[in-house]
Amino acid sequence: MTMHYISKIKTDIEKFGSENNQEMEFLFQSLRHSLKTALKQARNLNLKRCAPSTKHSINLSRLLYINLSSVPVPSIVSHLDDLFAYIEETLQSNLKLPITEDFEELIVLVEELEKAVKTLLKPIENIRPYSNGYIDDRPANALEKTVHHNYLEKSLQHS
Repeated sequence: MTMHYISKIKTDIEKFGSENNQEMEFLFQSLRHSLKTALKQARNLNLKRCAPSTKHSINLSRLLYINLSSVPVPSIVSHLDDLFAYIEETLQSNLKLPITEDFEELIVLVEELEKAVKTLLKPIENIRPYSNGYIDDRPANALEKTVHHNYLEKSLQHS
């Protein structure tokens, strides 16, 4: 992996964040609120009032998925596909029979996803390899110390 590639990803992520941050914050906040409302109605066994909040959660999760799926890191997008398919399936089944534990789990998942997105979008101030610009792209030998191991040993000796 070259420094150019790392810098490009950094720039693409910063651009993604600046273009999508406000909408993402709104969608996360709204989705959490809808899920909590659905949870409250499910706990009260008020199934007729639970359904609109569940449908609203489905719509918001779809919008959030569309927003997040434009993140410039393909490996993240494949994980988002799986996560949002699970969210959709769970919400659809809760339209028929609301289960409080499902809503509780989805609330936690959405909160964790939001934390992960915020971490991804935190500005990366310095991208500096420990080896003064050299990135070793040779295949690793499990029995041989790598440049990184040597660097860590030197760092620990000076501490």
